[in-house]
Amino acid sequence: MNSNEKARIQELMVRSITSGELNSEEQAELTTWLAMAAENQQEYKDLIAVKNLLKIEGTKKPDTDAAWVKVKHRISDVPVQLLAPKRSLSWLRYAAAVIILSAIGLVIYMATNNNEKAEAIAQIIEPGRNRAELVLPDGKRVSLQNKSTLDISGGKIGLVATNKGNILVYNTNSGQRGYHKLIVPDGGAYEIILPDKTHVWVNSGSELTYRVDFSNAAIREVKLIGEAYFKVAKDKKHPFIVKTDHMDVEAVGTAFNVAAYKGADYAEATLVEGIVNVSDHMGNKQRLLAGSKIRIETKKPNILPALQKSVLVYSDYAWKDGVFVFDNMPLVQITEKFSRWYNIKVVFTNDEARQLRFTGSIEKDKTLNTALQLIGTSTNVKFEIRNGTLYITKP
Repeated sequence: MNSNEKARIQELMVRSITSGELNSEEQAELTTWLAMAAENQQEYKDLIAVKNLLKIEGTKKPDTDAAWVKVKHRISDVPVQLLAPKRSLSWLRYAAAVIILSAIGLVIYMATNNNEKAEAIAQIIEPGRNRAELVLPDGKRVSLQNKSTLDISGGKIGLVATNKGNILVYNTNSGQRGYHKLIVPDGGAYEIILPDKTHVWVNSGSELTYRVDFSNAAIREVKLIGEAYFKVAKDKKHPFIVKTDHMDVEAVGTAFNVAAYKGADYAEATLVEGIVNVSDHMGNKQRLLAGSKIRIETKKPNILPALQKSVLVYSDYAWKDGVFVFDNMPLVQITEKFSRWYNIKVVFTNDEARQLRFTGSIEKDKTLNTALQLIGTSTNVKFEIRNGTLYITKP
């Protein structure tokens, strides 16, 4: 990528995070670049971190130089380094200045519209964490927790898998037969590397059921309830199929996201790399190419051939990188994600609040209160937390 192309991408990233005003062609250009490499996604996350670390106080004119020093200091204090050592910080310095300056109008608006400012009570709701439960073939349940290390034994067969911190890693040929089920509760998330080396990120409120003897199966098949991101190990002789209640996604070696929560209005497949075939349970099938997604309305399972394919955006799968990204998303959909991650019940006291839209991003390790404050800066809505329930009202 030459300097002009890099400058173009940097401009698109800054605008997408500060104003969200990208047309369809610009959004597609940014999405394609993000999907090209993990380093690109990390650079985008770095810029999000810059935005979220900035402190805006009152209506005082911001000192961009001082703010950038504060941002660099705060980033350097983060235990997991956010910026690659060899990456120049000069353009992020520019981005920080843009973000600060773009916030001036917002600060003034808040100062002059105090009666409409969103509110949230002082109760702190902590974010979710890496945790899950593994159900073994004999029905035994094993608790998997963040930063814990344990071995999953197959009895006389020997070691089947090892839990390393927040990743459950299976042996390629353990010799054990049967199925395991990974249950990730609300307020949790977990990663798993299957026996064929497929890497799966499992989201809150989800269940993944899979064979532990993939090597003896003609088809690598898993059952998903909820949401997961799959980076499938290539094996042309053994297709990889994700089965859900309303559609199946078949791949050989690719990366894609599947969202299929029970009770949801739709099930969706988002393809990041490669090619997949998506089929409903009536025999209809469509092929997806990289950079597209498809949605099945769960109340109308027969309309797969008529569904429109649309260009994916990073917000479709940013959750697996530890960040919420919202692209003009209705508040009712945003709070569905919050409900699962923060393990909190959500109640809208009037219908007007449900359809309010928000564009922005926030890292998932922030408290719910911080997330609500971010939404409140641009949305006229009142938040109140009482007894583990979030009440949302549009005044």
